Order: sequence, then C-alpha cells, then structure tokens
Amino acid sequence: MVIQRKQSLFLLIAAILMGIFAFMPSLWDANGNTILGGYGEGVDMIPFILSCLTALLSFFAIFKFKSLRFQKILCVVNILLIIATLATICCVALMQKDCDLLGSITYYNLLPVLAIIFLLLAHKGISHDQRLLSGSSRIR
Repeated sequence: MVIQRKQSLFLLIAAILMGIFAFMPSLWDANGNTILGGYGEGVDMIPFILSCLTALLSFFAIFKFKSLRFQKILCVVNILLIIATLATICCVALMQKDCDLLGSITYYNLLPVLAIIFLLLAHKGISHDQRLLSGSSRIR
C-alpha cells in the first residue's frame, strides 16, 4: 500500500472542508449577526470542537493506510461526528427566539455535507482495496 491512493485524497479533502467549516459562521439572526460559528464561548465551542476533531481524525486516517480496517472505522466515526455537529447546529437554531431554521442557516453548512460525501467515497475505496488484497492473497 502506498499513500498515493484516491481515498487518501478524499480523506484530505474532507479534512480541509471540516477545517474550513470550524472557523466559518453557521447561524445568523434576522439582523445578520452571527449566532453560532467559529471560535466562541459556551455553545459555540461544541460545533467548533467537533469540527476540529473531525478534521484531525480525517487527517490522521490518511496515514493509517497499512491498517485498512482501522481506516474504515475512522471514516465511520468521522461521519458520525459530522452528523453530531450538524445536529448541534440545528438544535441551537431551534432554541433561538428570533431565528427561523431555514433562513438563518448559512451556506457554509454545506461543507460538512460535502465532507460526508468524500468520507463515503474514501470508505468505498478502502473497501475496494480490502477486496483486492484478499483476492490477491487467495490466488497465491
């Protein structure tokens, strides 16, 4: 196995997307002020920490190419962390008084969705590598 696989590229893109998302605003109020996003205090820290953790785990998974099973587990954990991040943002949006859910969510919230897509593509590529390796060892 080498590090120049397409799933390594997918994991890198997911890490970059989540790294960018960690510092972007996620919610606005009716006046255009940022309610949630970036590095802040209190509730702001939960999506920030989850986003940074996801970015770091995605980057860490790139270098675990020798253990495909562990790399697949990291992809699944990352997807679950991204879903938890988005759920936290939705909960905060629903708790705001002057904030309607659809009008206040920013387009930066598409970055985690794109990261999930790239993590699913990486998971599929890792599964393909596992099948290739098991097939080649069976032939020997």
